[in-house]
Amino acid sequence: MKIKFETTLTGKHIKLTKIDVSDAEDIFKWRTGIGGVHLRQPANYSVSMQKKWIQNRTENEINYIISDKATKEKVGTIGIYDVNEIDKVANVGRLVIKDEYQTKSNPYGLEALLLAYDYLFNNLNFRKMTGDILATNKPMHKLQLYLGMKQEGYLEKHILINGRAENLYIMSIFKEEFEKKYKPKLLFFLKAFK
Repeated sequence: MKIKFETTLTGKHIKLTKIDVSDAEDIFKWRTGIGGVHLRQPANYSVSMQKKWIQNRTENEINYIISDKATKEKVGTIGIYDVNEIDKVANVGRLVIKDEYQTKSNPYGLEALLLAYDYLFNNLNFRKMTGDILATNKPMHKLQLYLGMKQEGYLEKHILINGRAENLYIMSIFKEEFEKKYKPKLLFFLKAFK
């Protein structure tokens, strides 16, 4: 059975809209900027490669553009992928935020996580969400642990980033833990933004 993903998710501050080939140039800028330093890029990464990537996405995943709801400005991406419908497990990641918001207080990344996780657990009725975090991405690892995710594994020299073998944390959270711990903490942080 194929999942029919919602192409738009709306929160208080942001709107998630399914990516389109027309988003390739923005995604390329974000992935090659500060926000993309912890993401995997193929050798000779280019806008045309990003367009092909978007065109070749399978039906068992969805990738969203994050837009500011008030200004309509595109500010980043997040995705739901590696969807295992039988076991009710999926991966959420590919979170990248536009460079200019990396050092400014904003709700974009936090609300994108909230919308994606909430959609996965409460609309698609999945039981577990997994994700991987590059070990050099210490702030994200620390944040996810604080919010309630568990570290299930640590893969040494597992992926290549710019020719260097990097370590990877394997993280997860179950629906019950999301509702009890993760979601309330995120909602508390998001109260800071009017």
